[in-house]
Amino acid sequence: MTVESRPLDPDLLAILRDVGKERIRDLATQVDRTQEFSRELWELLCELGLPTMPFVDEDAGHDGSFRAYVEGIEEVASHGACAALYSGPTVQVATAIDRFGTPEQKERWGQGLISGGLLGAWSFTEPQTGSDPQQIQTWARRDGDEWVITGSKMFTSFAPHADVALVFAKTSERRLGAFLVDTTDPGWQPGPPIKMLAFGGQGTAPVSIDVRVPASALLGAEDGGFDIMVGTESEAKVRASAITIGIGRRALEEAANYALGREHRGEPIGQKFPTIQGILGEMAAQVDGARAVVHAAAEAVDRRDPNLKVIAASTRIVCARMAREVTSLAMQVCGAYGFTQEMVLERLYREGKFYEVGQGVIELQKMIVGKDVLKRYGGK
Repeated sequence: MTVESRPLDPDLLAILRDVGKERIRDLATQVDRTQEFSRELWELLCELGLPTMPFVDEDAGHDGSFRAYVEGIEEVASHGACAALYSGPTVQVATAIDRFGTPEQKERWGQGLISGGLLGAWSFTEPQTGSDPQQIQTWARRDGDEWVITGSKMFTSFAPHADVALVFAKTSERRLGAFLVDTTDPGWQPGPPIKMLAFGGQGTAPVSIDVRVPASALLGAEDGGFDIMVGTESEAKVRASAITIGIGRRALEEAANYALGREHRGEPIGQKFPTIQGILGEMAAQVDGARAVVHAAAEAVDRRDPNLKVIAASTRIVCARMAREVTSLAMQVCGAYGFTQEMVLERLYREGKFYEVGQGVIELQKMIVGKDVLKRYGGK
């Protein structure tokens, strides 16, 4: 079902900006330094309605526009990229339930995830899989009216904190199923959270799984796990791309402020040296260009564009490169001061690299787009 694509309400955008400066910036710094999950930050994001924005929720006043959601994500990410990432797994699990779930699943899990009352975990990656679902070794075997799921997962965000996890497991040699697992089950056993170069504090951890779930835990068809993954992953890529816009925008802000405040013989370096002006111009052009690509992709999500997989992959390529290059250029403006923890730029620099390797490596996105190019021109 398509929805009307519209920008974020200006009043809500102003609220996100004010709360971002007053609270999110400090909380994001704390999370980055301690690499510990912040319940306070999650509850604040829920109060702001961030997990609700992509869904139709009359009580919350949201009409379900993905375009509005990515604008909200960008604003939050400009104050703390880890804060913007907090809503990601919950929104993705909620989207899967909204698209593929039964009325009972929507009532038990979907409503709570959409409202932000529940926290979701997306449990797909395994130590040997990367982005290849054919390599998954977690199995779900039918036993009467139940499924027995056994295996291990890697890089499961919020593994120790989530209320429900969407676990992907083989139901046959070549097919995947997707299962809603109550994480209070003793068979859901997260390991110690993994220390990360950036985006720590999500409880990202390996998980050992040995659970018995009812047949009603199966989301969609028993061989429909791959379709569920593909059906939600494109939106996740667009959401991730919106986070990179926030990272690039903040890097530009920090670099410009430094250029205006740092003086050389009594004159700000940003006004004295054309080289600095050129770097800032390059940064601004890359951020603005990437933002336009993200907004176009978000509108494609809203209209359920059949070519969304390729559009999302192309968006990730453009935006991941932008984040890496813009944060690096900001370092050139700020020099050695940018490497100190006195400035937020060193964190942005680390975060700027993440989306070239996280949530589907950038080389895979290029392959997706390249195959589409060959298909488009193959008949000519």
